[in-house]
Amino acid sequence: MSEKYLIGVDGSEHSKKALAWGLARATERGAEVELLHVADDSFLSESVAFLSEAQKASEQMLQAESDYAKQIGFAGPIAGTAVVGHPIAEVEEASKRADLLVLGAHSGSRFAGSLFGTRAVKIAAVAHCPVAVVPAEYDVRPNAGVVVGVDGSDASRKAVAYAAEEASRRQVPLIAVYTWMPPLTPGLEYLWSEELVDSQKAAAEEAIAIGIAGLASRYPDLEVKREIIQASPVAALVQAAEGASLLVVGSRGRGGLSRLLLGSVSHGVLQALPCPVIVTRN
Repeated sequence: MSEKYLIGVDGSEHSKKALAWGLARATERGAEVELLHVADDSFLSESVAFLSEAQKASEQMLQAESDYAKQIGFAGPIAGTAVVGHPIAEVEEASKRADLLVLGAHSGSRFAGSLFGTRAVKIAAVAHCPVAVVPAEYDVRPNAGVVVGVDGSDASRKAVAYAAEEASRRQVPLIAVYTWMPPLTPGLEYLWSEELVDSQKAAAEEAIAIGIAGLASRYPDLEVKREIIQASPVAALVQAAEGASLLVVGSRGRGGLSRLLLGSVSHGVLQALPCPVIVTRN
């Protein structure tokens, strides 16, 4: 059975960038495509006339985006859904029938950018499938790899598995990134000796080896690069992913903010978006 991609559209240039990315991926993988436009009803009158006009406008937007998909050369069939409702709730429900949800990212108005901006972060937290968020502008280096963070959590292990499959399919290196920081306990920085640094690096090497264990047997031709960076996880991943073809993160890491639906690292990366980012599911 082929994969199904759900692509959020809103008519903006940022949306079109995500649409083109999603369609190119669908073409490569023979995936089914469904476009989704949600007219935000939070600022609309509840009258039947207003809702009817909003539904009509949503359908017109969807048709325009379907026409654009054909204009840029997509030859496969395209299904479409146009609804009036709360964008996050509607997209969450729609994500139940998809293998990948593709969104653009910008700070558009609530009229033009109802699926994007900070809402992309919120949708990534509640979606039932992996979510790809595509920045409006990014440059990919030749033979650019797929970057993934390694931290030993269940979310990280799933992200590594997803990233390895992506890198193998694209025939590019997998770049596994492990980050560490000196202790933040006041006064302890004076005890941060060379021996402790070496010990921390050795622990990092062991952790990253465990994180990528088994990939060599599953993907014998996959080149795996290891990067150990002394920086905060968000800063390190954004740095490593500059010019990358893709960055893969888990929906939640091993941080203490377990009350959050989306981990702080994933949240931070989606705010920076150095390249297309896929957030996997736990």
